[in-house]
Amino acid sequence: MDGEGLDVMQLIKEEMTTEEIHLKVNAIHRLKIVALTLGEKETQSVLLPYIDKLIGTEDDEVLFAIAEELGKIWELNKDYTIYLPLLERLAKSDETVVREQSTRSLITISEHLDEK
Repeated sequence: MDGEGLDVMQLIKEEMTTEEIHLKVNAIHRLKIVALTLGEKETQSVLLPYIDKLIGTEDDEVLFAIAEELGKIWELNKDYTIYLPLLERLAKSDETVVREQSTRSLITISEHLDEK
């Protein structure tokens, strides 16, 4: 990972350590910038495992934002399927709005799978 990619991952990790939910949500809404900076390979090897960890620990508002952003950044990677396991986990959430958003994102991605 180059220096710029490392910096952007460190920044998002620092932002996610706050107790302020709205700051965490704002950080998640910058996932596209993070993914663009990291590139495809590092997005898959660094960013997505980090998001996977967040899914197990974060509040519903953050999970909703993750589900929403994954539905927006999927086109940044040639292999759209890398986002599906994360969205599937979110689709099993106890919170209805998280399930609904992750389902919308799953549908968005699945509509483009036949184009590959």
